Amino acid sequence: VGFLLDQCSQGNLFPVIGSIVLGVTGSECLYADMGHFGPLSIRLSWLLVVMPSLFLNYLGQGALLIRDPTLVDNPFFHMYSDNFLYLSVVMATIATIIASQAVISGTYSITRE
Repeated sequence: VGFLLDQCSQGNLFPVIGSIVLGVTGSECLYADMGHFGPLSIRLSWLLVVMPSLFLNYLGQGALLIRDPTLVDNPFFHMYSDNFLYLSVVMATIATIIASQAVISGTYSITRE
């Protein structure tokens, strides 16, 4: 509680609460997916798809920031050229819609149990 009050006094409460909600909903979706797909397929997809993708993405963002530290405000979207920026925003929006549908189906699955 003290941390949240401290962040509130600094004007950072909204991003902190957003991060907490994102972590909770992601965990809830993972739990719901485990009921649908099983733990082995979840583990394999994390090890073979998600972890390498995140690793490469973070390495790319780090390389970008080493090359130009002034881009620290949003390195993810600065990695794209101007030609592909709108496409990346559309893809991020579609990923958000898919994630929200996963939250809805996960909540439905949990309430049906």
